[in-house]
Amino acid sequence: MKPKVWYVVAAVATVVLIGGAFAAWAVARIPYVVAVGTPIRHDDFLFTVTSVQRRRLAGGSAHYLVAVRVQNQAKIVGYRWRDAIAYVRAFDSGGFGHDFFPVTHGSFILQAGDERTAKLAFDIPAGYSSANLRFWDGVFMGDALNGAAYGKAIVPLEQYDPPFGT
Repeated sequence: MKPKVWYVVAAVATVVLIGGAFAAWAVARIPYVVAVGTPIRHDDFLFTVTSVQRRRLAGGSAHYLVAVRVQNQAKIVGYRWRDAIAYVRAFDSGGFGHDFFPVTHGSFILQAGDERTAKLAFDIPAGYSSANLRFWDGVFMGDALNGAAYGKAIVPLEQYDPPFGT
């Protein structure tokens, strides 16, 4: 091979190595607890859980109604909210986490500077504990360097005492 080809191969290998290390670091980060009413930043967008209502249903299952204020602090770009951006992780009796997505299917577009409250509903089967709300909507340019920390934010919906601390 010519020397120029080796430079390209070395550059690609370096990018893959750095990208892989970044991905591993972002996934391995320990989740952190955020109180209701505390904003969670995702680039130019803020998610704030403003209220949580919990009802135990017959048979031990739980129904949660959660209000999330979504703020677009961008100067120009709009933001498309979908209820599936938020999800609940709860733990079974064996200590394994399971993700539950909202039973609501709302969506809206926020223009720059706008805010709106999304009303979400979740149904969690009996036998699960330490339910907590999380967000994931990919990695945007502004939060790529901090490892998408918003994806590790946990808003407890009930007493939070998960097995294995995750």
